[in-house]
Amino acid sequence: MGKGKFKGRRASAFIFDLDGTLVDSGLDIALSANFTRLHFGLPELPVPTLQGYVGDGVAKLLSRALGHNIHTGQTGVSGLPVSDEQHLMAMGVFADHYARHLLDNTRLYPRVLDILGRYRRFPLHVATNKPQAFTEAILEGVHLSGAFRKVIGGDVLAVRKPDPAHLEACLEGLQVPVEEVVVVGDSPNDINAAKALGAISVGCTYGLVLPGTVKAAKPDFLIDSIAQLSDLFPSRTS
Repeated sequence: MGKGKFKGRRASAFIFDLDGTLVDSGLDIALSANFTRLHFGLPELPVPTLQGYVGDGVAKLLSRALGHNIHTGQTGVSGLPVSDEQHLMAMGVFADHYARHLLDNTRLYPRVLDILGRYRRFPLHVATNKPQAFTEAILEGVHLSGAFRKVIGGDVLAVRKPDPAHLEACLEGLQVPVEEVVVVGDSPNDINAAKALGAISVGCTYGLVLPGTVKAAKPDFLIDSIAQLSDLFPSRTS
C-alpha cells in the first residue's frame, strides 16, 4: 500500500478502457444501434437497454440489440433469432451510421484531462473492445490522439478483453512489472483482464455498466470519478 494519502500500490504504467471510462459515448452507440434495428423493421429500444449491451465489441452488441424481444425483454437464446446474413448486414449498417455520428454526443468524462496530465510522465495506453478505426476517430475528436503510447482496439488482435493478451499488446516492448500496471475500466471485462494479467484493477462506477455489476467483479479499487485516481497513485512529481 502507498504512504500518506495514497491508498494504492506502486504504479508504473496505466491502461485505460475507452467507452464508459475516458469518454461518455453511450448515447451515440445506442442511437446507431437503434438505427440498425429500424433498418430491419424492429422498434427502437430504450437507450439504457442498449447501453447495457455495450462492452464486448460491435458484433456482440448487434447480436444482443437485434435479438432483443420487446415483448419479453430477453435477448440471446431467449430472444429473437438473428441469422448470419442479417448479422453481417447489420454490421455494415451500424458501421456506416456510427462512423458518421460517433462524435455527435460523445464527450470526455469530467477531469479526464486533469488525470492524463497528472500521469503524463507514465506510459499511458488504451485497450478497448471497440474497433480500432472508431477508437482512433473518437480520440482524435476529443483531442487525445497523441496522449497514449499505444492504442489497441478490439479488432487488432484475435482476442478481446477479458483475455489478458489484449492488455499484453499494450505493454509490448515496455519493461515494467505487471503488478505495477494499473488497468482502469467500467466493465467486468476490464477487471477480469487485469486480474488475469496480474495487474492492479480499478473499477469505474460512473460509466456505462451498472455500478453493482462493476462492484460484483471485485476490482482492487472502486472509483466514482476518474479524478479519484489521484488519491490512489502518486504522480512522478509527488
